[in-house]
Amino acid sequence: MIEGFLNPALALGAALAAVPLIIHLLNRQRFRPAPWGAMRFVLAAHRRTRRRVQLENLLLLLLRMGAVALLAFAIARPFVRGASGLGQLTEHTRDVVLILDGSASTGLRRGAGNTFDLLREGALALAAELDGSDGDRLYVILAGSEPRLVSWPSPEKALLVLPTLGQSNGLQTTPTDERANLSGALDEALRLVRENPGESGISTMEVHLYCDSQRDLFLRPDSDSLRPALAETLSALGELGVSVLVQDLTDGNLQPDNCTVEGISLLGDQAQTNTATEIIVHLRSYSSKPRAQLRVALSVDGNRLPSQRINLPAGGHFEARFPFTFTEGGAHTLVAELDGDQFALDDLRHSVIILPPPTRVLVINGSPSDDLLEDEAGFLILALEAPRGDGRPSPFEVDEVSAGAFAAGDTNLADFDVIWLADVGTISSATVSALEKRVGEGASLVISCGERMADLESLRQRMFRSDGSGLLPAEPIRRVSSPRRESYYRVKEFDATSPILEFFASERHRRLLTEIPIDDFLGVRPLGDARVLASLDDDANSPLLIERPWAAGRTFLWTTTIGRAWTPLPQLAPAMVPLVVEWVRYAGRRDATELSALPGESPLLKTTEFPRQPILMRPDGTTRTLAGEPTPTPAGQFILPRPAGNDTQRVGLYTVRTTDSPPIPFAITVDPAESDLARLSAQRLGSLHPNLTSASPRNDSTNTGTTGEDREGELWRLVAWFCLLFLVCESLWGARLGRRRGGRA
Repeated sequence: MIEGFLNPALALGAALAAVPLIIHLLNRQRFRPAPWGAMRFVLAAHRRTRRRVQLENLLLLLLRMGAVALLAFAIARPFVRGASGLGQLTEHTRDVVLILDGSASTGLRRGAGNTFDLLREGALALAAELDGSDGDRLYVILAGSEPRLVSWPSPEKALLVLPTLGQSNGLQTTPTDERANLSGALDEALRLVRENPGESGISTMEVHLYCDSQRDLFLRPDSDSLRPALAETLSALGELGVSVLVQDLTDGNLQPDNCTVEGISLLGDQAQTNTATEIIVHLRSYSSKPRAQLRVALSVDGNRLPSQRINLPAGGHFEARFPFTFTEGGAHTLVAELDGDQFALDDLRHSVIILPPPTRVLVINGSPSDDLLEDEAGFLILALEAPRGDGRPSPFEVDEVSAGAFAAGDTNLADFDVIWLADVGTISSATVSALEKRVGEGASLVISCGERMADLESLRQRMFRSDGSGLLPAEPIRRVSSPRRESYYRVKEFDATSPILEFFASERHRRLLTEIPIDDFLGVRPLGDARVLASLDDDANSPLLIERPWAAGRTFLWTTTIGRAWTPLPQLAPAMVPLVVEWVRYAGRRDATELSALPGESPLLKTTEFPRQPILMRPDGTTRTLAGEPTPTPAGQFILPRPAGNDTQRVGLYTVRTTDSPPIPFAITVDPAESDLARLSAQRLGSLHPNLTSASPRNDSTNTGTTGEDREGELWRLVAWFCLLFLVCESLWGARLGRRRGGRA
């Protein structure tokens, strides 16, 4: 029996079958009998043919009513179950949603092809089973970082589109280098299912998932359970009567071996120009066996460094360190390469490191002199400008101004990362405001004491506030001098964990700091959030070096002189040079930043010049114009419009070029999760969710999503043929009656 209609409301149109009957009854009442002389002969003839005429008219009426009713039923699309007696007369159309895994992990090499080739072949076989002329529909969703509906609804269209997926410049690859978002792809499938509801809310659509069964595709990274968003979508599909059939066309190897370049970093992320550092290449093994003598290579700005041979333990990590010195700031491209394996995409990793330029230091000399021994900042500047021991230039750019010239207000503090006030006495309110503004933007302020800072009350009023809003990290109290000429103060304690004093932590170098004679210092009372890095051996353990964060920057107070007035430190080069060099390096520290992103994304790109006509150059040499307007920032920079997601699907080096500013490179790198090729078995997949089924690719009974007894079939074509048959019979029968009755219907 008929189970129902796909369009139940249209079945009510069968009531229109009563229209021919109503017309017939109305026509009978249009004529009123009028007796006349020869009527008795007509009545006698009518009695002889009345029954035959009534039967002929009734048949004609039934044909007309049947044609109208069958037309309404055909439009309503009746269906029956396979177990019904009419099941053999039905036609079975299939609505299929095919989700094709296009993630980076499907690029695992298999013979002459890769995993994606096998998945695509399976998808083509499924599309070939369908026939659009019979009403079959096929929706193909490519699963990447975002779902992409690449073909609909004709199976014949899918047969044309599928072979083009995974081709790049004539080479077979994967459609994207992205991480697959299975939850998003199933959400798109759920939308299609809801747009094609079945009878009583039960859909007849099928959802097929062709993937490599990677664990990361289904499971949460921090546990062995199904991803919550995935479970929610599967449950929603289950409520509509749709299960997801997972087709794994791989070889069944649940843990393919793979070694990967997981990342590139700089030692401490604090590299500076003209300073020796190390570039670290992070390697990881997902293999069950150790790998020996793997070759690791690194290129910096196109210059290849000597490669290394390393031993990578099974399932372990390794850091290959390459000593290097950057001679210039700005963008540097790094490319690390590992001996190839079956998954080549993660054997090569690109990175773009933005190295800050040399630290710019402004020294404000409160007591300048032509005599170096009398110059307050002379030894300080010598230590900062001196070339490194290996002949490399200094990592600092030092400018010196006198306190008087600085007070004139002609110095642009925005040009400097570190500002050093060396025994600067009187400071105007305007100068203090300018210093506060620059330190608030991220610069560091160093204050060293001396003879010219005698007016402590004025210093307190302008630069110290008990609530911490002043620049001084401690309240000046009084000057302290050694009681006898032959005695002096020394460093009693210091924080060896501070980058400034870390050099003196070893026993070999400790005495270089602790034996420095200090004749005079400024007694101070530090604020509660200030950090005392070094203290003296007087009775009060008075602070010598104090650090305190201030807004986005930092302030430092050195309670004695940086010149020779209160201490002979400037002439003690083994102590003076490492102290001030590490101090300024730390004060002006700006971490190197990395311009990298995952496939389908892009980092935040900035430039100091207005970017006119920005053009994106991709790794394959193609270009794209960036749509949108640049966004100005308060720091005077411009943020470039982001490239579209489909323009950054491939890993590699990208460059944005403009007409008025230097090129801006950035890197797109493979998601580390794609390197773990561990897979789920069919049994494990089936246990994750009741609506998730691992189907055999060769078993046709599981491909349709329903069994033969439960499958629904439509009768609308059969009903339409009967409707046409009724119309033809009505026409022929009406014509026959017309001829026999002399042209009267």
